[in-house]
Amino acid sequence: MTERAASSPHKAGSLADALARVPRELKIEPRWVCWRREERNGKTTKLPVCAANGRMAKSTDPATWATFEEAVAAVGRWRCDGVGFVFGPDRAFTGLDLDHVIVDGVLDAEYRWVVEEAGTYTEVSPSGDGLHLIFRGAKPEGAERSRRGQPGGRVVEMYDHDRYFTVTGDVFEGRGALAENPGVVERAYRTWIEPETRSSQPRLEDAVREASPGDMGDDELVERMLASRSGGDIRALLAGDCSAQGGDHSAADMALCSHLAFWCAGDAARMDRIFRASGLMRDKWDSRRGGTTYGAQTIERAISGATEFYKPRAARRDGSSRPRANNKNTCSMSTRREQQGVPDDDAAPREATEGAPSVEGWYVDERGRLWAADAAGGLRYTVTATAPWIACDLVDLDTGDVRALVRVAVAGGVRERALDRDVLLNQTRIIGALAPLGANVSSTNAKDIVRYLTDCERRCAGSRPRARSVVHLGWAEGALSSFMPYDAGGEVRFDPSPDEAVKARPFMEPAGTLPDWVAGMAPARAASPAFRCVMAASFASVLVALLGVQTFIVYLWGRSRSGKTPTLKAAGSVWGDPTEGSDSYFRTFADTPKSIVRAAALFHDIPVIIDELQSKGAPGGQASKRQIVEDLLYSLSLGHERGALNSDRSMMRAGSWRSLTIATGEIPIVGESTQQGAANRTLELNAEPFSDVRAAQGMHHLVSAQHGTAGRAFVEALRRNPAEFYARQFAQVRDSVASIACGHPQADNIALLAFADALAEFYVFSPGSDWQGCLDASLAMAVWALGNATGAEGGDTDLKAIQFVAEWLVGNRIHFDDYCENDRLERWGAIEDKTCATGYLWYVFSSVLDRALAGANYDRAKTLRRMEEEGLLVCDSGHRYTKQKRFRNAGRVYCVCIDNEALEAFLERAATGAGAAVIASQGGEPC
Repeated sequence: MTERAASSPHKAGSLADALARVPRELKIEPRWVCWRREERNGKTTKLPVCAANGRMAKSTDPATWATFEEAVAAVGRWRCDGVGFVFGPDRAFTGLDLDHVIVDGVLDAEYRWVVEEAGTYTEVSPSGDGLHLIFRGAKPEGAERSRRGQPGGRVVEMYDHDRYFTVTGDVFEGRGALAENPGVVERAYRTWIEPETRSSQPRLEDAVREASPGDMGDDELVERMLASRSGGDIRALLAGDCSAQGGDHSAADMALCSHLAFWCAGDAARMDRIFRASGLMRDKWDSRRGGTTYGAQTIERAISGATEFYKPRAARRDGSSRPRANNKNTCSMSTRREQQGVPDDDAAPREATEGAPSVEGWYVDERGRLWAADAAGGLRYTVTATAPWIACDLVDLDTGDVRALVRVAVAGGVRERALDRDVLLNQTRIIGALAPLGANVSSTNAKDIVRYLTDCERRCAGSRPRARSVVHLGWAEGALSSFMPYDAGGEVRFDPSPDEAVKARPFMEPAGTLPDWVAGMAPARAASPAFRCVMAASFASVLVALLGVQTFIVYLWGRSRSGKTPTLKAAGSVWGDPTEGSDSYFRTFADTPKSIVRAAALFHDIPVIIDELQSKGAPGGQASKRQIVEDLLYSLSLGHERGALNSDRSMMRAGSWRSLTIATGEIPIVGESTQQGAANRTLELNAEPFSDVRAAQGMHHLVSAQHGTAGRAFVEALRRNPAEFYARQFAQVRDSVASIACGHPQADNIALLAFADALAEFYVFSPGSDWQGCLDASLAMAVWALGNATGAEGGDTDLKAIQFVAEWLVGNRIHFDDYCENDRLERWGAIEDKTCATGYLWYVFSSVLDRALAGANYDRAKTLRRMEEEGLLVCDSGHRYTKQKRFRNAGRVYCVCIDNEALEAFLERAATGAGAAVIASQGGEPC
């Protein structure tokens, strides 16, 4: 039954063999893309891919399309699943997609006719149970819909522009030739996508309705039309001017017929007469469309879309034909004020907060439909079924700008969006602003909606309530004020733009409980000073504004699989959901610098988290990578965006922030060539926060289920004390850290982390504990940070190297176990108990230790000489740094032998000597 190509998804073969059956007429068109399957929200989707660069392609951007040959060649390069054909703006081709119509290899009988009568190229879709038919030519005139569900879970779609079809070359029943068949296209559209409702579409010869405007002649009726409020638009259409429709003659035909449907009260014959006398009349009006004509179809659609019809006043003596412009939401209607005893000019109009108001020239009925009204209060035509209204003005606390909170009543409830005035009162931009809310707004009625909102502004702005608003997360009015989004809905509103609202979702709702989060974080925080420092940086971010310190970067780097990413996620889980995903809190250096900076402006006081420096590719190798990231991090540390222009050459609103940035990677940033400003603003730590891979994996699972609770508790606790208390306490911590920092350039930054660590311990991890004890523990963390941070030019480099060796041994112990080869792991040495004393020795292959020290940029000879001087090495006579040991199947091997007990004692002495300073709290403890 089905003639399948060799590369069909259901049979083996090459992609080129399969696509060889695609018609040449399609191949020569430069409108091809690649496509790739991806999972989004639990559903499989086919994403278009640009053949030139592997990025997302757009069916509306020809710059992302390619030739057929280029697309086929790029499939393997970008790991795509196939190629696709784009239906462009010229509407030269139409695609019909029949989903789930093939069951067990047999085409459903209901869809057999279109395949047999179409006579055009037909192929099996990638799923194997659908068909794609491609025709020459466009969809039927006025065919606006593109998709409709069918019985049995099937779906039928039809496109002629701004979409693409996957192309498999899996020709169905030998139908491999392209053809034009407008009759079949229109029948398929009318059958499955927009079935005709004939009861509401009378024929021209018998469509005169009972609601006809009496015996009024055509000329008199046209005069009334031209004297109405829409007279200018109607006059232009009657003159053949379609500039208001962008030069689209078909859209102008429908616009005039919509006016005529109201004024002619649905009299199709009269509409036809008046249209034929207009400047829009052309041969196409009488062109055949199946069993009817283009003109008849246009008139029928206009009549079926009309909800009310014009009646002369003589026919409305009882006033029952349609409601007049009068209801409880009326803000100002001149014909009704006198009857109600309301002053016409001096009294402020009443704003109806429960729905859209009626103002002079406009009427909103009880169903929320907006009508255009004449001066006498009579209704002329409907504008939209979902009248928007401005509920209140929003005063931006950062800029003082006043935006509008626009609401729309749609199915499912009232939806709202904060809009700038230049969007609200622009008939082009208002479509994109309100349509996503479900509002009935399009190019047809946008002009009237803007005129209605403009009249509302003129009549109701003086009495409209005002609310304070911000567009960013974090502190709303300075430190210790409302914190967004936790306090949204209180004294200050949180009204981000639509794009930023998506990025704020990870922070809107917490998951899990604070005790469970603390229980999961406490072991890692106690075991690893690196983990504790990164967690302190997360809490410290909201202290930047409180203490008036500068923003800076905390950068943790080290070898792969050392637990840097779960540490970063743990820091993010303080405030929101740090799991990966599109528009998520979790960022990587693979994201564009602009998107990261814009995210920082949205987060404002919440820390920015960025992972995986090594994933940022750049020409020029590692040095170029470091320079790109250095520039980005320096921009983040400045706390504001650089100036930029919008497409209309106006200055873009520049964002600012007061948060820390926490980043991770596998290579250092700060080097000899680093700008001094960037070096001063980057606290770079070289450490491995997790020695146990399973513990690191467990942290991934923990933060996905437990997040957003600690930040809420921390912010709430901070408000218990005045800002002056925190300033005094921080000054003491900063002085204590400075006394042991020996001029370290990062001393102030480390002091902020230490202060945040003490507050987090007191408020979150151990509520009610001794404040002095919290300060002492934070100072111990500061000592570690000073010893491991880049920038201590006068510090003890050998001590850092020995600390590295100790951490490296513990983190890689599995490579020294007796049975590591059984687990297919490379042996790096051995662990042996001492024969005459307690404790054990590390035997490390010299080549392995040399490689580890070189990878961490430490000098082998200097490190081993210091270890020998401190009595940490056990050596054979005649060999300064090594000792022989026998290994199974390897004979005797010279190893570096390290006494574990001596190593631990040395590091403890070093830490005790460096941490002689203490923080004496003189301002009392926090509430």
